[in-house]
Amino acid sequence: MESETCKHILLVPMIMWGHTRPMCTLAARLVKLDPDVAVTIFVSIGFYERARAEIMRDFRSEDVHLMSKMTIVRLEQTSSPWDAAAYEADFLATWTKFLDGQSLNGYAVDGTPRQVASTEKDKLSAAVIDMFAIRTFDAFQSYKEALKIKVYTWFPSAISSMFCYFIEDYIPRAHELAARKCVSFDVAAHELMFVPNGRLLQTPCLPPMYDYEYHPQAAFSVPEFSGRILIHVHRVLKETDGLITIDAADYHPGTTAAARAWFAPRAVHYAGPLVPISSGTTSADKDAADVMQFLDAHLRSHGPKSAILVSPKSLAAIRQCSLRARGKISFGSMFWPADPAKVGAVLDILIENNVPFVLSRCSALATIPKETEDRLAKCPHAFVSSWVPQQAALSHTVTGWCLTHAGVNTVFECIFADVPMILWPIDADQPPNAIHLAEDLVVAYELLEVRNGAGLGTIYRTGKTPSGTIDAVKSELLDILARAFGSDGDAKRARLSELKSKLQGAWKEGGEARKDMVAFIDNV
Repeated sequence: MESETCKHILLVPMIMWGHTRPMCTLAARLVKLDPDVAVTIFVSIGFYERARAEIMRDFRSEDVHLMSKMTIVRLEQTSSPWDAAAYEADFLATWTKFLDGQSLNGYAVDGTPRQVASTEKDKLSAAVIDMFAIRTFDAFQSYKEALKIKVYTWFPSAISSMFCYFIEDYIPRAHELAARKCVSFDVAAHELMFVPNGRLLQTPCLPPMYDYEYHPQAAFSVPEFSGRILIHVHRVLKETDGLITIDAADYHPGTTAAARAWFAPRAVHYAGPLVPISSGTTSADKDAADVMQFLDAHLRSHGPKSAILVSPKSLAAIRQCSLRARGKISFGSMFWPADPAKVGAVLDILIENNVPFVLSRCSALATIPKETEDRLAKCPHAFVSSWVPQQAALSHTVTGWCLTHAGVNTVFECIFADVPMILWPIDADQPPNAIHLAEDLVVAYELLEVRNGAGLGTIYRTGKTPSGTIDAVKSELLDILARAFGSDGDAKRARLSELKSKLQGAWKEGGEARKDMVAFIDNV
């Protein structure tokens, strides 16, 4: 930490890579925006090497000296992203010692050990706390007046999801439900937030949808996550001094206006898109070299725009020229479809049509039928990896389409790589994103027959009810592939290119993200 630094900003993401990765890019952008700003970012020990790599990917050679303004502090973690107790406890213990006079033991971006002197607390201007870090937010609220700082909330999601999940205060209803049913508060919270009952929901930024359409996969979650974290996000949003989101103001202008109206007079700072300026792989990417060699080989054999990336983080699949398959499949690092048979059906179609693909299986929930596993093992066009360098794979000349869960990080990476999408939304901000991308922006196709459980109910906007059979899944996918690799797909690609041009301006001089984050720095 430089002694002449005027402002010190603290960043605390949660133990989810989709929350941590864009915050790494934000950290880099903050020190590049203002030479008087220093940043300390806390990350789980499991993400430390990858976080360093992400930060470095956003620096050009002329900016490298600004990395000296950054410190990374490692925290303990559990093996489950649903259990943040150890991570938050380690942060709070570390921070308490810092306030009591001990230095923070951290690392420079190049990995060199470094310390942050306890006197730096006097320069602390703001803390940006993940919306899921409830204990950390409450702790900072309790002593922010003594430290004379502002506490902001990090919203690592498309803002449209806020209106779907966090506008209502469920806590009183959860207490009432727990008492009435003689269940725990966590179980009651989980029922209110995850168990649909067929209500028609209307928000200021999305078309009307039944509640089960926001949970189309009956995705896995645990009651403790609902009762100890999710149900408290509404209160955090009410109490926070302001919001910083990875969303982009020009991605969904109607949502931007609605969010700013809801938060007023507090500010909503749109920092997105937070896509690193370099798409290259790094040593932190497991199997990255093998993945890129695989893509290089199929560029030679299949030609440009012939690949589909398919994955729980990213799965790249390459189609034969007869179908001109172009794409990527990505379900994120936490998510995976609920019905393994439907995953198998999709992969089987790719295998049967000689579609080369890279399958990233980084989600602990990733399950594939044994029959498909056996076929994958024998398929010369299949490459299975625990991690895929997603941005680099998307930017590869061979990649044409992306089959994705529609999480906003992947969405922006696809847009910046000129790769249109086939959507398999699971939960969180993914269903709202899918609606916006497929219906409003018309740059994507949404798979509907892959829905599961209550998600197979009638779709409000069409009045149709998916059958959800394996045959229906295969038929729908083949139909979408035929359209994607024809004139309709070309039209979507052209519209995506226009959207990319608009969003690329966000961090340029006068762009929305740049203006918002300059305003944030000026206000702390």
